[in-house]
Amino acid sequence: MLKLFYSPGACSIVSHIALEESGAEFEPVRVTLAQAEHLKPEYLEINPHARVPALGTGHGVVTENIAILNLIADLFGKDGSVPRDDPYAAARCNELLGWFASTVHISFAQIWRAARFTRDESIHPAIVAGGRENLENQFAEIEALSGEGWLAGGRFTAADSYALTFFRWGRRIGMDMAAFSRWAAHLERLLERPAVQRVLEREGLAPAEFQPA
Repeated sequence: MLKLFYSPGACSIVSHIALEESGAEFEPVRVTLAQAEHLKPEYLEINPHARVPALGTGHGVVTENIAILNLIADLFGKDGSVPRDDPYAAARCNELLGWFASTVHISFAQIWRAARFTRDESIHPAIVAGGRENLENQFAEIEALSGEGWLAGGRFTAADSYALTFFRWGRRIGMDMAAFSRWAAHLERLLERPAVQRVLEREGLAPAEFQPA
């Protein structure tokens, strides 16, 4: 059986939703970042990088959202991961996932974990300010991408779940998420999906956390 290691509200929710959408049998294992459970020796044996998600399989552990999501797509071919019947939709989805993981997510890291970038604490305020400035531009881009359809082609993919995650994180750092009406409307449709609702309930998250305050 597959085993998903996740932390509530972290980016692991993207893979969590994809697995739930797939209909696969899997065991969800909570690794709470806020309690530093990802730094415990037993978890470091699973993922030495001390990150979530990690996916235990019969062929070993797979880490990093993009790798896990593409594996889920190959195994099950369902919505919520990466399209497999249209190579251009797959490329678009992976393009967005790459940008989200390597750029938007890093802007949040600047705000929450400035020490990752330098040990010089005198520079941390500038790193935090730069992260916020980056997010203003990146959130404007996500707003422009949002509309009546899904972000990567004509179906729900992992790109949409990543956008869901960032909206909640934007609220957590005090950004005015009411300014992103197209994005918020896009997420309203996503929150109607039963698989998404089941994941939020399992992770102990309220739908209101993914809506403008």
